[in-house]
Amino acid sequence: MDTTTMGELVDFFQSPPTADLESISVLLVDDQPVFRNVARSVLERDGACEVIGEATDGMHALEMMGNLNPDIVVMDVQMGDMSGVEATRRILARDPQANIVLTSMGSDSEYPTLAREIGARGFVPKRNLNVPMLRSLVGGGPSGGNDAIAA
Repeated sequence: MDTTTMGELVDFFQSPPTADLESISVLLVDDQPVFRNVARSVLERDGACEVIGEATDGMHALEMMGNLNPDIVVMDVQMGDMSGVEATRRILARDPQANIVLTSMGSDSEYPTLAREIGARGFVPKRNLNVPMLRSLVGGGPSGGNDAIAA
């Protein structure tokens, strides 16, 4: 089990305020409630993002994608019942235009390559995840995306 503290997670997400930009809708998929809570708080604090759903594993994410239309999905790589990798493959098979970024506490050098291979927008270590990064991955917000890959 990860021993990262709440304070360390908050520090991971520090980002400058974003003004006058349309809010990005986010689906958070992670099996760690502490990470989801901190991510929601930090992403929503300045109005730049709205977390419209949270899933605890890949299967739950698949179910939620049927009801939600998030601008971006922040997907943990390793989870219990269905990994983020498998969930990403299944989501993209249904909706090739979905914006998914894989994330993990670890920064395995294979993750960015794996993200590209399965069609995700990229991989971002959890400590580097922030609003400007998400905005760049969806092309400035809900109006369209680009092909940015984060490493």
